[in-house]
Amino acid sequence: MRAGRFAGVALVTAAVLATACAPPPPPDPGISNIDLAIRLADMPAGLVLAHNQGSSLELRPADETVSGTIWFAVGPEQRGVNLVAAVKEHQTRIEGLPDGQYQGAQELQGPLGTAFYSRGRYLEGETDQEETVLLTIHPSENRLLKITYRYPAGDDSAARVEQLIGVLAEVE
Repeated sequence: MRAGRFAGVALVTAAVLATACAPPPPPDPGISNIDLAIRLADMPAGLVLAHNQGSSLELRPADETVSGTIWFAVGPEQRGVNLVAAVKEHQTRIEGLPDGQYQGAQELQGPLGTAFYSRGRYLEGETDQEETVLLTIHPSENRLLKITYRYPAGDDSAARVEQLIGVLAEVE
């Protein structure tokens, strides 16, 4: 009987030692924001975390010579999130800004389903700004998820939109 008990203790001891000596799991490259109830599975290429506290989650270009900020917003829970109406609200907002010029929208299919990006330019002080928003339904609730990218207007709009779509691809 003692031999059986000794073997059992030895087995448990070996299991504990194996667990204690196992390498730690790799760090999670993702970014979570509890207040927004979203997680980025990985940091999209070319971006770094600028701020993640409370309901504020912001990314910026990794290259410090490139300006711009990406931030996330979540709307209230509602029945039947209307993405087309959200696009029109963005258009109205852009056209109401100084020198506001709406550049259009496009429907996308992504990991969260249907999404739209909407883009416009306006004058802020003496600087032309461009703003692109990605609008989709929040991954876990009937809420609007809005990802906004604002940056100095230039000839890199296509690259900025691609970068924003890359951010959406990481949202969980």
